[in-house]
Amino acid sequence: MKRYKLWYMLLLLATLALSMQGCLGIGGNNNFTKSSNSNGAIGINNTDQAIFKGKIYFTLDSRLYMIDGTRTLHQLTQNTGIQDPAVSPDGKWIAFTVRYKDHSDLVYMPANGGPWHTVISGSGHYVQNSDTGANDSYWFFQPAWSSDSTHLLFLSDLQKQYYWSRLGGVFANAYFLDLQVFSLPINAPTLLASQAVYTVKPIAYAAYGDGGDRDPAYRPNHPNQVIYTHYMYDPNTQTKQLIQIFLEDATLMAKPHYPPYTPLFDPAVPLTPGVPDLANLEPAFSPDGNFIAYVRRQDATHDGIYIMPVADGVTDNPNNPDVQKKALAPYDKSSLILTQQYLTKPTWSPDGKQLAYITYTNNNFDIWLANLSVDPKTGAYTLKGDPVQLTDAGGHLNGDSRLFWTQ
Repeated sequence: MKRYKLWYMLLLLATLALSMQGCLGIGGNNNFTKSSNSNGAIGINNTDQAIFKGKIYFTLDSRLYMIDGTRTLHQLTQNTGIQDPAVSPDGKWIAFTVRYKDHSDLVYMPANGGPWHTVISGSGHYVQNSDTGANDSYWFFQPAWSSDSTHLLFLSDLQKQYYWSRLGGVFANAYFLDLQVFSLPINAPTLLASQAVYTVKPIAYAAYGDGGDRDPAYRPNHPNQVIYTHYMYDPNTQTKQLIQIFLEDATLMAKPHYPPYTPLFDPAVPLTPGVPDLANLEPAFSPDGNFIAYVRRQDATHDGIYIMPVADGVTDNPNNPDVQKKALAPYDKSSLILTQQYLTKPTWSPDGKQLAYITYTNNNFDIWLANLSVDPKTGAYTLKGDPVQLTDAGGHLNGDSRLFWTQ
């Protein structure tokens, strides 16, 4: 009798778990309509819970795709190696990077598909088993458009052979391989990286040795402001990470300043605290530029997506302690939207009422949607209902490539 009760309870719990998964849209079930792609088919949620407006760009098997508001899948490239799509504000272009074995290229193409134009090619001479900095091949990642659709932000190791050795210390001992943020107009002719190093505009420097910068983007309605994630080791022990979100006036780097701006001193102001092992990363601006959604590592097995307001008037004098205190104040007003084992790439809908993000479910990466509610008095955001799974990609979705959501 006891054995029967035990099996009955196990069966009941399993049934309840499956029911909960169905409510949350987890797994490949009858709610997903199969859509063809180059390597077979993926499922797209056809229920009313997965309704959205606009177009969501992403990559499957390193090819560029888009899902529109009718939940129809469109393949935009046959080529592989595609990462990090970004649509220009005027809606005419899609920028992305094309990754090869030893380098990547920064390119853009018409928004509806077609041949692409290479802005910078990282192709060069790669010598295996040599000092990495001696190679003149380069990497480019995560393009982002200026508000007037004329310039691209991007990440690169373009300054790995630069003059930072004059700073002494660790800079004198090795090439500076960390990724930094740069900007370049798109109407320039195609450049090799060896040419671009003299023409690009540096926007944000990296700290030596901990991976550099990530997630660059312009702030809507603030055309000179740029946000990014900054990685560095703590200055006391050089063993623990400080992972912070920074905001910067992108014009300051080009202006005369004493002391000169370097990787040891730059015009960025932190929006999140510099606490060892506290990781705040992947910021994404709301359409009005007043809030950011971001990922915070809560512990070793949980990530959270948070939303916080952004302080104004903090980029003109970023090294002033009072300004830095003002910039950090909104962090304490962060609203936790959801928690899971793995969360990445939060992206706002054009109307600011939803977030798309990537999570890891049933051993696969997939796109999920979260509906948002905002308190009109406090401005605090909360999750409205349960998150809904949009894709059942069967292992084809690239979790290392950013999403992009546009009208």
